Amino acid sequence: MLIFAKDIGKRDHKHALEDKLPELKQYMEYQRKLFPYTVVRAGLDLAYKELDDILDFVENGYRPPQDSSRQEYPTDVNQWYKSRFPWSSAFLRMEDMHFALVVLVKAMDSFGTHEQVNAYHWAVLYDSVHNIIQVYNDLVQNDPGNSRDIHLSNAVEVNFDDFINNYWPDLDFMTFSQADYPHARHQERKSLLEEEIKDVMSEGVEPLVALEKLEPPFRLDGATLKLLRRDPVETRFLELKGFPDTGNEFDSIYNEYVEDPQHGKLSVIDAEYIKTGLRPVEIEQ
Repeated sequence: MLIFAKDIGKRDHKHALEDKLPELKQYMEYQRKLFPYTVVRAGLDLAYKELDDILDFVENGYRPPQDSSRQEYPTDVNQWYKSRFPWSSAFLRMEDMHFALVVLVKAMDSFGTHEQVNAYHWAVLYDSVHNIIQVYNDLVQNDPGNSRDIHLSNAVEVNFDDFINNYWPDLDFMTFSQADYPHARHQERKSLLEEEIKDVMSEGVEPLVALEKLEPPFRLDGATLKLLRRDPVETRFLELKGFPDTGNEFDSIYNEYVEDPQHGKLSVIDAEYIKTGLRPVEIEQ
């Protein structure tokens, strides 16, 4: 299973404060109507099917394969790829993304291990989740009967911005790029990271070199550095290494606590949900 910022296998979390804060209770009731694992898995399935169809189309001399069930094909494949997968296409060729999707689908079906993903995977997952949520929300609005075939939620539209705020650890792959959504939960780190890079550059350091000179907590790992530099993609950065499922991968958010100046001691998971659901409330860690 892929490691997200929260456990995508859990959807029944009861917040310690929701009975005291009506707005938070409403937010948590929405969270319990989502099926986070299905959102990710269905997004990967759709992305793989679409990309596989187009690669078969290209391999067949830009003619629809005889056994294809796809109704329409793009007249400009490169433009289709860029518009359909705007973040992935910025860093990965279609063939590389196809490989990454195979790796991610396999990892999602592995329930005995956990895999830590990197910036390349976060970009692919971001596009994939965005596309399936758009499809699903349109069905919920206009064809609710068929929306049950995808079943990303208990009959409610999925808030993409909120989903990313909750399940992505950061948006480092968007450094110095503008997202189409607010992603308020991640903006503080993104802004501070970009300011840190500018500070290093102010000393006469070239932008790409400045990326390598960052200190914790803004130091970037090898995959993120390669992605931001647009280096040629190495297959090893698209692969995942599985670790045995110990059952304590999320202990740091479910079993550890922080102090909230307004509400006192909260579990990390409750503090995180307050940040996403009630953003004016600040948690001191």
